[in-house]
Amino acid sequence: MKVIDLNHRGIRTTKLEATRHFYEDLLGLEQGHRPSALPSKGYWLYAGEKPIIHLVEDSDGSIDGTNTPREDLTDAGGQTHMALTVEKARDAVDRLIEAGVPYWDRLFKNPVMYQIFVEDPNGFLVELIDRNPGEINGPICKIVE
Repeated sequence: MKVIDLNHRGIRTTKLEATRHFYEDLLGLEQGHRPSALPSKGYWLYAGEKPIIHLVEDSDGSIDGTNTPREDLTDAGGQTHMALTVEKARDAVDRLIEAGVPYWDRLFKNPVMYQIFVEDPNGFLVELIDRNPGEINGPICKIVE
């Protein structure tokens, strides 16, 4: 067996619309086909032709929906995260700033890799990786030589 790529990540949430807004409007995913036979309310969010986020509404209250934000938005021990390979990551930064959503970023010089860390409305950590960021205008939290 050889793992090729991330197929999708399911997120169960009591904040379905806020979570959809985050992934669509701030990160640029698009709502697409979701089988109507599925019993719960939710959305499948696509990157191109691929559904990579499955949002499922928590209608039975089995999760409490409270957030405990981490100050540095890094993957603290035991916390799960999802990493997405992206292009033009600074466009996402502009949208996050405009929406008042905190993020943390860093740029690796060798090999070149620009990372952005941001929490969705459920406190789930999302890492955006741009391997060809070009020239970055504006401040960066950390530069790694």
